[in-house]
Amino acid sequence: MKLICAIILCLVTTSSFAKKNVIRSLFMKKAPFHNSAIEEAFEMTGELGASFTTGNREGNTFFGKLNASHDTKIWSSRYTANILYKQNERNVQGERRSVTSAQKLFLSAQTDYKLETPSNRLFIYGEFEDDRFNPYEYQFALAAGWTERLWADKYSEFRYSVGPGYAISKLKPNRNGVDQIGLIIRAAMEYKKTLSENATFRQFLSTETDNDFSRSVSETSLAAKINGSLAMKLSINMTHNESPNQIREPLDTQTSVTLVYQFF
Repeated sequence: MKLICAIILCLVTTSSFAKKNVIRSLFMKKAPFHNSAIEEAFEMTGELGASFTTGNREGNTFFGKLNASHDTKIWSSRYTANILYKQNERNVQGERRSVTSAQKLFLSAQTDYKLETPSNRLFIYGEFEDDRFNPYEYQFALAAGWTERLWADKYSEFRYSVGPGYAISKLKPNRNGVDQIGLIIRAAMEYKKTLSENATFRQFLSTETDNDFSRSVSETSLAAKINGSLAMKLSINMTHNESPNQIREPLDTQTSVTLVYQFF
């Protein structure tokens, strides 16, 4: 995932000093830059998925996600809430019992202030994660800096952000190690592509890093509309943590198929 960090930072450096047309040409032709004449818009979608296993291995998994965005002439805000819960049947002192094996809550929000050129923006970002099965009681990060929407039209959209921040990873009382507190660099990029009238591809990458700690996230998804408000979505999510505190598995992956409903 260090490679992901390097790729993001290279993209940021290249685009910041203006060869926007070169970057755009990798993905599309004759894509106009974002038009400043934007009307106020609010969108919210919800995702829900579940799996049930019976037989030799029994278990249940539930996961859900809420996404919201609010765009005005001056501000652009995005909000995300993820929840994951999993139970498995296991032998506990000779008895078969349902045991919780995964439980995670993730919240994030980013607000962009549009400058004179609306595609150039200043952002503030915050996130909170509570994962019952990692060494931390909670993880929190706050960052601010520069973000740019290189282009956006009905065919595709590309944006990135980069800036300094502050992060806290609070260790659980029964774990050996120390709290991770200090300054970080956060970088993120997102690319969306409309493949057809009913299909959309999305790639998101982010990394938060300092000298001792890094957390990188990748989400790759393909959504296909079933009707006007309902869609089916296939997504692959990867989270990689590097820390001086012991983490059993630094890379977590989740492949899921969910139903997506657009409320607004």
